[in-house]
Amino acid sequence: MERTHREDYLQAAMATPLFRGLPAAFVKDAAARGYAECFAAGTPVFLSGDAKRRLGVLVSGKAEVYKPAGTGRVLMSVLTPGALLGAASLFLADAHAVTEVDALTPCEVLFFDEETLKTLMQENFALAENYFCYLTERIHFLTGRIESIASPTVADKLLNYLAQNAENGAVGIPHGYNRLASTLSVSRASLYRVMDELEREGRIAREGKRILIKEVNHKEMEGREQ
Repeated sequence: MERTHREDYLQAAMATPLFRGLPAAFVKDAAARGYAECFAAGTPVFLSGDAKRRLGVLVSGKAEVYKPAGTGRVLMSVLTPGALLGAASLFLADAHAVTEVDALTPCEVLFFDEETLKTLMQENFALAENYFCYLTERIHFLTGRIESIASPTVADKLLNYLAQNAENGAVGIPHGYNRLASTLSVSRASLYRVMDELEREGRIAREGKRILIKEVNHKEMEGREQ
């Protein structure tokens, strides 16, 4: 792991939910008060129980978020540049990381400790508003994930998952369908059976490690838009 301070983080930071729409001069000053760390693929960025109170901005690379479950872990999401890390461990006494984040590819993360973030929010309240909006979006997203896991049928779980994660009408399955079955808490056989049924009905189509959404009902889309 390598620490750096780089001027070229400015443009990346401005594209994140945290700094979006803020003056370039303010973002440049904020970036200078943070610090960057580089992580090799496969190394931990955050560990469950980590007491470090800091917020990270994923500047480059991809990272995976896992939730510890028993003796294993459940993949929650894959992060791309512009994502924020560690928000759940800020501004709460005795808070610690409740998920684990691993670098899927080589990653660069710009970190802000809690006190630095507080100072920046006091200097520009728009930063605090961006942070509040981000937290609200995450609450809605996680509510959808809970609904997906708690759905009564395998088809409901899959369709809710697709509705929550679709980009341009498709969902990537980078780790394969076995991992998807684990994420949905269903058996591999049940997942394949349901995907076959939905393809016959014309509701989805599979293209390698992608699922194309041909038809999603109104209720599923409402769950994503909340």
